[in-house]
Amino acid sequence: MLDYAHNAAGLKALANLVEKMDGYPKVGIIAGVGDRRDEDTIELGAIAAGMFDEIIIRQDRNLRGREEDELIALLETGIDRVDPNKPRKVIRLEKDAIVHAIENVKKGSLIIVSSDVVPDALNLVMKYKEDEADKLYGFNKEDIPNIVV
Repeated sequence: MLDYAHNAAGLKALANLVEKMDGYPKVGIIAGVGDRRDEDTIELGAIAAGMFDEIIIRQDRNLRGREEDELIALLETGIDRVDPNKPRKVIRLEKDAIVHAIENVKKGSLIIVSSDVVPDALNLVMKYKEDEADKLYGFNKEDIPNIVV
């Protein structure tokens, strides 16, 4: 699932939906936004800790005046307030975080990506889906007219 949730209200709304969805573990890919107050970024981490079984912290392309390590620390502060033992990993680039999540997915998992550039993330996920169809059903690129190359 891809969404642009980048503030507490957006992530809470997404949490209400994700709570009703099947899938375990629920893996969330999140990022802090640099032009927010510290407490806003900490709250994002706390919300994520309550809604995901595993968290991957990534960075937006535009850090909006903050340092990467500062945003990561704030998110981890929020995560630790809810569950200091919450499994988490820092993978700074969104593409690398998505690839990691997909390539390490457990059967039955639900991956939720909070993306800052949804079209790029969607293209990456669609490429994986098409590659999966190739493997499962023996399709080739000529069989799929809208393939993302």
